[in-house]
Amino acid sequence: MRKSWMAAGMLLVLAGCGGEKTVYSDAEGNEVKVTREGDGDASEVKITSADGSATVNINAGEADAKLPFGLEIYPGAKVVSTMNSNSDGNTGAMVVMESDAKPDAVLGWYRKSVESKGFKIETEITTGDMRAIAGTKDKGSFTLQVAPGDAGSMITLIAGQS
Repeated sequence: MRKSWMAAGMLLVLAGCGGEKTVYSDAEGNEVKVTREGDGDASEVKITSADGSATVNINAGEADAKLPFGLEIYPGAKVVSTMNSNSDGNTGAMVVMESDAKPDAVLGWYRKSVESKGFKIETEITTGDMRAIAGTKDKGSFTLQVAPGDAGSMITLIAGQS
């Protein structure tokens, strides 16, 4: 858990930086190497330690909207940003979208879509205007959040395998 927080913190520190390489070490001499390449629209961050490595690709727009398990972009939605990760063979993705469709329509479409791909919806949350569903399949999981947007819906889909 501590390593996950350390990696997340390093990603935040490097989010505004250009290409660079930084090495962090703790009191015991354990090193974590963080390399970032790219610009504000597309960047790759690679984190390497004795425990393994993780790579995160962050893109503005649809250029790299790759979702695991055959999950799809909502029909007609505009992709705002994507993030794909690979940590020692475990892959994941997050896609943020905008759609003219109403939140209930988006949620209903995704419910049918994920169930047809073998996911079991285990959680359903409504908080104010935001609605979310989450579920699992084999060694994978997804979370979908839908909230009202300027013209319809803001959609965040996160999926990954472990």
